[in-house]
Amino acid sequence: MRLNTTGIAARMMLSLDKKAIGEKLINGRQINPTPLQVRYPQGVREVLGIMSEQLAISTADLTRILLEDALHNMFMPADNTTGNIISRIEYIMLSHDINAPLLATLLSPWNIRSTVIQDPARLADYLSADALEHLAECFNLNPDWLNGHENYPIALSGEWPDTADNFRILINDSSNTEVIFWHS
Repeated sequence: MRLNTTGIAARMMLSLDKKAIGEKLINGRQINPTPLQVRYPQGVREVLGIMSEQLAISTADLTRILLEDALHNMFMPADNTTGNIISRIEYIMLSHDINAPLLATLLSPWNIRSTVIQDPARLADYLSADALEHLAECFNLNPDWLNGHENYPIALSGEWPDTADNFRILINDSSNTEVIFWHS
């Protein structure tokens, strides 16, 4: 069996004290001054380099963030899903320059007020599947992304062409009246 997160989890989950590990992940946030050396396959190293450059953070910080998230997913999946939903709502607010009162207006049918939006723990309690679906519809997002089940924010993103050239083949210049931004 190939050693990956599934294999590690299958081998160790029953023998580990999940409560103790969860406490270390939540409370043990102090960064050790002594670095831990990790050897990566060349492709992984290059991808980490590209990502860290685009995010303007060090490869070490990016690796730490990704590893912490993977451990949270493994040992505290419910907390991590809730955190992802709240993070995605915050991202929508930042991307669209929306403040809490405006978001509260969008979520008023679910009795979500601006004071609730400003408290992530309360917001998580108030959000229902219907409220998340409504938000996804308002911003033309994939509802599965907003509720934390999918990694792609745009609905049907897997059906888009892989390259700009393939996209140009798909569209017809004479009938194309919309502006489309292609990021490569």
